[in-house]
Amino acid sequence: MDESELAKMKELLELAKITEQQAQELANFTLAIDHKYEKRLAKLKLDKKLKPSSIE
Repeated sequence: MDESELAKMKELLELAKITEQQAQELANFTLAIDHKYEKRLAKLKLDKKLKPSSIE
């Protein structure tokens, strides 16, 4: 393996590490959004159950 191939391999490895880090950050962000959504949905369901039904 010559110097240029080695340099390309190192660059690819660095890009792979960056991509993995960004994928992890995106996964964490998605989980945080999902958690907020689930919490909000649970609150809405609870509010609906606690709200007295109007009889007309």
